[in-house]
Amino acid sequence: MKRFAFLCGLVAAFLCLAQNAHAQYAGPIHRQGANLADMRGNILTDHEVLNLIGEQVYDETYVGACKQRKAGKSLIWGGIGGLVGGAVVYGIGFSKVADKVTQDSSTEAMQKAFEENPGSAAMVVGGTALMAVGAVALDAGIPLAIIGKKRLNWVADDYNARKGLAYRVGVTSSGVGFALNF
Repeated sequence: MKRFAFLCGLVAAFLCLAQNAHAQYAGPIHRQGANLADMRGNILTDHEVLNLIGEQVYDETYVGACKQRKAGKSLIWGGIGGLVGGAVVYGIGFSKVADKVTQDSSTEAMQKAFEENPGSAAMVVGGTALMAVGAVALDAGIPLAIIGKKRLNWVADDYNARKGLAYRVGVTSSGVGFALNF
């Protein structure tokens, strides 16, 4: 009888401790896009992330990493848009001139065609400039997005490494279970 009472008390104590452990988030986290998420895929709010990783890591790393990744993605998509848009403008401008220079493709004939049609020349120059700006934006955006992603991964890995030894007592598919995570 004493053994049964002791086991019931032990189970009750573990359940109380597990209830307190569930009041705080104790599971591992991972990066999902530009956000951190728990293992079930639920996106963590900024307040939850602040509570998990601490104010110093949040201010010094997490906020900057999110901004870097967002800026990198914006530059990448803007660069792609600039490259495509510039190519279209360049193609339209050059096609108008190319129609006039079908027989003679010498430099003098091209120059004369551009002088006769200044709109086409402006489109070719503008398209070239737009493609150049798009290429620069793409070149700047790729490293920013990669660095921001790696910093977010570091935040998740740092939290998971600091979390250390954790346990969980609760209902499982086969009854009441005790899980030790390290």
